[in-house]
Amino acid sequence: MAKKITLTVNETLFSKIDQWRSSFNLSRLFQDAVSEAIKRKEDFQRMLSGKEDIPQIIERLKVEKRGWLETARHDGESEGGTWAGKAHYGELVSALALLEGSKTGDGVGEIVSAAEDQCVEAWERKRKVADAVSPEQEEARRAYREGWRAGVIGLWEIVKDQLDE
Repeated sequence: MAKKITLTVNETLFSKIDQWRSSFNLSRLFQDAVSEAIKRKEDFQRMLSGKEDIPQIIERLKVEKRGWLETARHDGESEGGTWAGKAHYGELVSALALLEGSKTGDGVGEIVSAAEDQCVEAWERKRKVADAVSPEQEEARRAYREGWRAGVIGLWEIVKDQLDE
């Protein structure tokens, strides 16, 4: 048997409800929304009560996290190597000096830093996380940057001895 409930809503919502009342079955809409909210709460309570295997969930998420960070680093390494392959000699030498902690006084350091930042931003846009701000996302950014820098250094290691020939 159905039971009656009285709801209180603010004036703005009431005027919109009143305007659209004929388009909705308000009872059905309310029942569906509350039923879904209760289901989510009950599912969460079941998980917290141990009916879900929390240790398995943790292990799965650890594996996924490692894979996520490895992918970020690999992407960075690939894109850093690509950037280094297109960079002019002066940019590449300045990049290496920056990566080794040396200062460059020629303004190229800012170009290299901007190039790295642009690669990070493009990578984030590709993964649709450009605006994400969290410690986990920062960890992925660090992994990408480490990879990017390793890619730049890796290309240099391949070509440097052949430049004097």
